[in-house]
Amino acid sequence: GKAEAMGVEIYPGFAASELLVNDAGQVYGVATGDMGLDSEGKPGPNFERGMELHGKYVLIGEGARGSLAKQIIRHFELDKDSEPQKYGIGIKELWEVDPSKHKPGTVRHALGWPLDNETGGGAFLYHLEDNQVAVGYVVHLNYKNPYIYPFEEFQRFKTHPAIRDTFEGGKRISYGA
Repeated sequence: GKAEAMGVEIYPGFAASELLVNDAGQVYGVATGDMGLDSEGKPGPNFERGMELHGKYVLIGEGARGSLAKQIIRHFELDKDSEPQKYGIGIKELWEVDPSKHKPGTVRHALGWPLDNETGGGAFLYHLEDNQVAVGYVVHLNYKNPYIYPFEEFQRFKTHPAIRDTFEGGKRISYGA
């Protein structure tokens, strides 16, 4: 491809497993995983040591929670002053609304209501093209109340006086979580 034509080396089928860092704390490459390990993780009869790949520049493109990303975060303390990652469940609906209630480009975000003060979450409402409105609700999964029902909270959210009118006379055309 184009990258290879520019001198970029690509190694498909070889997953990087270790970040290589010099004494100055600079990343200078990655190492691939060892191959031929037995069920206990010890070298077997076909053992081959992983390769070290060194580079002037090292680009890691595996996502925020990949194994090398975790090593980078730990090594450079990138999460030192941060909160733990949050997880939530999101529910979204797409509505076709009355043209008189459609305001293309309108964006609304909300936090809290109808959730209690112990439960985190929020919502969005986007007026799209063609009289369509996307509405969604997210509830953080660290809630303490075992009776919280995210779908029901979403339905209650749509009754809020600030947005209720948007849906009157409209119809839901798709939904998902």
